[in-house]
Formats: sequence, structure tokens, C-alpha cells
Amino acid sequence: MSRTSKLTGPENILIDVIRKLDKRKFFPVVVLPDDKGPFFKKLKLYGIDVIVRRMPFLRVTRNPFLILWFFINIVVLNINFSFLLKKQDIDITVCNSVQEALFLFLAVKFLRKKLIICFKNILDREWKKKLRARFCDIFAGSIVAVSDKALEDYILFADKGRAKNKIIETIYDGVDCREFKRDFAERDAIKKYRNSSTEIIILNIGNLTELKGQMLLLEALNSDRIRNLAVKTLLLGDVYHKSELPYKERIEKYILENNLEGKVFMMGYREDVRYYLNESDIIVHCPVKDDAFPRVILEAFCFGKIVIATRVGGIPEMIKENYNGFLCGVDKEKLADKILYVCSNIDKLGYIGRNARDMVGRKFSVKEQVVETEGVYNKILKI
Repeated sequence: MSRTSKLTGPENILIDVIRKLDKRKFFPVVVLPDDKGPFFKKLKLYGIDVIVRRMPFLRVTRNPFLILWFFINIVVLNINFSFLLKKQDIDITVCNSVQEALFLFLAVKFLRKKLIICFKNILDREWKKKLRARFCDIFAGSIVAVSDKALEDYILFADKGRAKNKIIETIYDGVDCREFKRDFAERDAIKKYRNSSTEIIILNIGNLTELKGQMLLLEALNSDRIRNLAVKTLLLGDVYHKSELPYKERIEKYILENNLEGKVFMMGYREDVRYYLNESDIIVHCPVKDDAFPRVILEAFCFGKIVIATRVGGIPEMIKENYNGFLCGVDKEKLADKILYVCSNIDKLGYIGRNARDMVGRKFSVKEQVVETEGVYNKILKI
């Protein structure tokens, strides 16, 4: 199940896994809220079955009338999904969040179906972690986390008695580099931004949201120690929800007020980031809060790029310092220092990209992810 038909990291990973599942045993179908986004189009392109069902945004509120309406919506949606589960003869339902599970948790319980809840993010409040863990205690047959750090959200707050009867595993997201680079014809997408062969291009990819830390990157670039470096920075991404518009405006304002217009460029959303990854020199991914397991790092590894990332969430499980990338604290001066080091030694750091490519094949491959995923499916069905 997916509450969005937009195409970001988790959706691309889902497509990769579904395409490689053993179709002699597993028959996947994806449920989406609409057929208007790029995720729907890509699923259809690969011949993956899709069912469109209404999945409204359920807002939590203190208004008693809206709370009542919230629960009425939950019940109605669960009734609708119970018909879907029976009609499609579904054995396992996989949700990437509790919000998705709300649409059918009662239906799954009533029909005795299996529910897997994936922890694809790390929550920012302890009460949210406790609430999610309690929900999973009661309704989920399996918890699959994208990193050990994400799994802590369940382990620390779960009921130990209920948890011992569940299948609880960490399965790292993977990427197939050959598949990711299939039909890729090299072209210089950023030629107009590079004024000389010695100029370094930094790339930041992600939704414009405070979590992703674009402001932290701008503040680092504006620091005295690296402000005058021959560096251009491209920000790829746009707001995911209108609530993030003020953050985008902050970024635009900061660029103007600090005269960074010739050094930082807001590129907006790009469907194919491979051309930018291929031509850039450094990838900076600097979330300021826990990021469970960002796919953009794996994609950068496929192109053998040097990645600088903040030491938060599951990122230290992906990057080993000075082996396949670089880590720093959530601090503009520490980030600036790391950018300065890489820019000053970039001709000596070829081993970083080679190690990054190698690690994708050994530790973060789609093949390994699919094998472990099928293992969970077999366990939960007792096959």
C-alpha cells in the first residue's frame, strides 16, 4: 500500500523489489490513492498490477467533532478495504507506515490476514514512537525496519510479551546499479553551471523540507572558510506538501540576502536525477533529524560519487568514514570543514567512489533485499 502516487525513494525501492519477487509464489498488487502521479505510471510501465482506492489524509485533531469524524472515516475505510481483501484473496498486506495501516487494520484483524508494517522513517517524538509501537503490538504480525536505528523505535517501546511472537527484522534497502543505470545515455546536464574544468559541482537531492537540511548546507557554503571556493551547488527537489512552502521561501530568501545567486541554484523536481549524479563531483546529504535510510546515498554510490552526510539516523550504517564516504555532525562549521577537506583533496579520493560502488554490490543490493523480504513472507505464512 502507498498513500502517494508521487515517485520518491521508497516508491522506487518498492518497484525494484516487486519486479524481482519470485512470481511463481508471490503475486503482488499495489494499492494507490489515485492514478495521476509518476509512481502509478512507472508501475504500469513495468506491468505491475495496481488498484486505485480512496485513501484520504486523516488529520489528528483535538476538536471532538472532528475526532468523531476521524473514527467514522476509519471504520468506513476498513469496511471498504475488507471487500478488497476478500475479492483479491490477499494473504499479506504490507504498509510503509501506520497511517497506511489505519485504512485496513480492522479488516486485516477480522479476516485473519497478515499485516507487515515497515519502519521507513524515524519519528521525532517519544510519544509518537510509543503510540506506533503499541499499534504494531496489537495489529502487526511482522515489523520490518530499513535500518537498525529505525528498528530501535519498536524495540525500545514494544510490549516484550507481544514482541516475542512477531517477526522482527532489519532489511536494508538495496539498489541494482546496472538496472539503475539502464538506458542511461551520458549527457552533461550541468554544463552551463560549470565555468571551468577546476570548478567543483556539489549536488543535493531531496524534498525541500526542514528534515533534509538544505538550510544547513547553505549556511555551511556561506561560511568564511569555504565561501570563496570555486564551487557551484545545485539543489534538486521541491516541496512535497504545501505546508513546506515557508521553508522553500526561507531558502530563496537566504540565497538572495547572502548573494549566493551565482553559486547556488534551485533546480526544482527532476524525474531523472542520474544525469546530475553522473556529472557532479560531490553529493551532500545533510538531514538535521534522523533519516532512516536515504536512497539518494545508494544512488550516488552507483555512480561512484563522494558522499558527505550528517551522522544521523541510519546513515552511519551506510557510510564508513573515509572508506566509502564522509560523515559530520549536524553543524554548519563541521559540514564546511568536511566540504573543504574533500574539495582540497578531491584528486586523491578516487578510492572512496570505488569502495562505495563495491559496498552496494556486497551489502545493499536489491537481490539481497528480495531474498530477505521473501524470507519474511515465508515466515509469516509459515511456509
